[in-house]
Amino acid sequence: TLSAASGTITALSLSAYQSLKNSGEVKFDTSYALNGCLSGLVGITGSCAVIEPWAAIVIGSISGVIYVFSSRLLVYLRIDDAVDAIPVHLSNGIWGVIAVGLFASPRRLEVVYHHSNHVGWFYSWGRGS
Repeated sequence: TLSAASGTITALSLSAYQSLKNSGEVKFDTSYALNGCLSGLVGITGSCAVIEPWAAIVIGSISGVIYVFSSRLLVYLRIDDAVDAIPVHLSNGIWGVIAVGLFASPRRLEVVYHHSNHVGWFYSWGRGS
């Protein structure tokens, strides 16, 4: 739920900022909030058992940003995706796979897999790798 909430807040805030920049007034679009929530959930799915809560917030926030920009990219490229399934599932699914390799916690890996040989990239810096 941390990832979903941060994805929602990030996507809604970013879309409101872009509407303010483009039209001069703030427009809160609930479709960005709901798809940002789904993006946060998709982004966290692959790593939910092996990451810390702070990493879930980071992953969800990045998922919200990825959703907004990939949705805008599809509009720019004139690719029709009425429900934004590609930005939500494809783009954030790719990000979710990458996020496992970045944020896998040694403590959580030990609990889940009973070893912590292959930790996330951010944690491997602390091990001298």
